[in-house]
Amino acid sequence: MIRNKAAVSWMSYINYMKEQAFGPEQLATAGLERIMALNETIHDAFSHSVPWIYLLDYTSGKYLMISKSMKLMMGYDSKYWEQGGLDLTLQKYQKDHLRLFNEDIFPDRLEVLKKIPPAEHPNYVFSYNMQIKAKSGEYVNLLQRNCFVKSDAAGNPLLSFGVITNVNHYTNGDIVIQLVEKVSEGAVLASGEAVEKKVYHIHKEDALFSRRQKELLLHMAEGLTSKEIADKLYISEYTVINHRRNMMEKCNARNAMELVSYAIRNRVI
Repeated sequence: MIRNKAAVSWMSYINYMKEQAFGPEQLATAGLERIMALNETIHDAFSHSVPWIYLLDYTSGKYLMISKSMKLMMGYDSKYWEQGGLDLTLQKYQKDHLRLFNEDIFPDRLEVLKKIPPAEHPNYVFSYNMQIKAKSGEYVNLLQRNCFVKSDAAGNPLLSFGVITNVNHYTNGDIVIQLVEKVSEGAVLASGEAVEKKVYHIHKEDALFSRRQKELLLHMAEGLTSKEIADKLYISEYTVINHRRNMMEKCNARNAMELVSYAIRNRVI
């Protein structure tokens, strides 16, 4: 199974799946057509809030469906994007965001899916932000939420159903956050229980700790409380807590103990 390899990039996975043979019954879906039809009949008064919806076939590298609302958001005709398939997506993807998704985010997704029975894959929603070039030539910050509605018996995802919205006013794209949620069966793309959240940095240097943060880490390793560290450094306790929260996000630590452990293992302190 390709998903059991230590690391599989998005592009290598796509190429691998194109070489495999799948029957129509393995790619059959039910109910998604109704969602697509609903998206196309939204009243014009609400057009500014209509997301772009798609169904992507990994076995061919083609989009089986893309809603017309893509034109409202990106300027492209949905048929143009369907015909271009993933090759067109790769051309329009901002290069640093593509590198991050190809090398880090998608392999992490496969690791998550590896722990889930294939029949339950549709109940997990993957959300992350990215940048795609609009027809105007400008890069648009987008939030994509997708689930893998079909996977083979080995657990390799075959069909991805997703919803994409514009989040230009909420992020500049320097930080990418991937959230994995488990939702109730049948609640397609609804909010659910957070399973995993990970922060990625477009600019690797942003993931480094500042000198002040390293100083805080040393005192944390000594077992000092936030109040004790604040008194020692003549700063507020709130500042210490804020630094700690930012550092935990940078290394995806769940608590202070994991943060200190990470700093020691990676010789930050």
